[in-house]
Amino acid sequence: MALITISRNSGSLGDELAYYLGTKLVCPVITREYAVENFFEGCPAENVARLNESAKFYMHEVPGTDHRTYRDILIENLNRIADESADDNLIILGIGGCIVLGDRANTVNVRVTAGEETRCTRTCRRFNISRADAEAAISVGDRRHKRFVSILFGKDLSEDDLFDITINTDRMSVEEAGAAIIALAGKHDARTKITEETSDNDTIDHQSASPVFKNNTEEEFARVLDMYNIEWMYEPKTFPIEWDAEGNVTMAFSPDFYLPKFNMYLELTTMDQKYVTKKNKKMRMVRELYPGTNIRIVYKKDFQELVERLRQFGG
Repeated sequence: MALITISRNSGSLGDELAYYLGTKLVCPVITREYAVENFFEGCPAENVARLNESAKFYMHEVPGTDHRTYRDILIENLNRIADESADDNLIILGIGGCIVLGDRANTVNVRVTAGEETRCTRTCRRFNISRADAEAAISVGDRRHKRFVSILFGKDLSEDDLFDITINTDRMSVEEAGAAIIALAGKHDARTKITEETSDNDTIDHQSASPVFKNNTEEEFARVLDMYNIEWMYEPKTFPIEWDAEGNVTMAFSPDFYLPKFNMYLELTTMDQKYVTKKNKKMRMVRELYPGTNIRIVYKKDFQELVERLRQFGG
């Protein structure tokens, strides 16, 4: 499931986007306000006020603890919530989420931005203030965001390597931005599951940043899947199926496609019958050695009929 961290510029619709995603993914949105109210039980009221006002106060020790700071407790609780939500979706808005949780395998780190003109216009309309006041508000907001992360984590929010994707909302609605992030999170979740499965059952992770098809048939099949909006991954995993006396892999099988939505591996075959027989044998061995693996062969005749039907309808 998706763990999404969102960093944003003031007036970029970052807050609106976070809550929209929370509604669509049916999950909580953890904000700084939530953290202050829930992470520091028993904290004196005056200290709560100072946490709301000053990033530097997070570096102070918490009364009654073994020299732990408010920063330490913030990090501990963010990790706790992420652990507890491992099987669910979770959104972290600001508070250094991209730094504290950014290295987790299932995390998608998002930066939301927009041009100064767009942000000023939005701020003027939202608060019914002058342009000069809107510019001042945006400047203060951006500075406070960067200051919080710089003081607590020694990082610069303008660093590109903190984020997996940057969303510019100048010409994009919250719904459009949300759809892009949800699609990315879904694909990332599929890749993460493949990686985790390979470490659990001794298969080999072959996922690549960009697929390089071995032949035209595979490329054409990928276009067919795209036409039907079926998400696919190309040769993401290799299944060892035979070993020698020393434990070295002597035979393996790498299905051509994986369809995450159907949890199904597909192997294309347009070759001679003797090769089809070998593939069928390998497929049976995968099923025996890796119980629960959903794997099928797409035969030449089936594939050609599918392509021909699509061509008749202008595909």
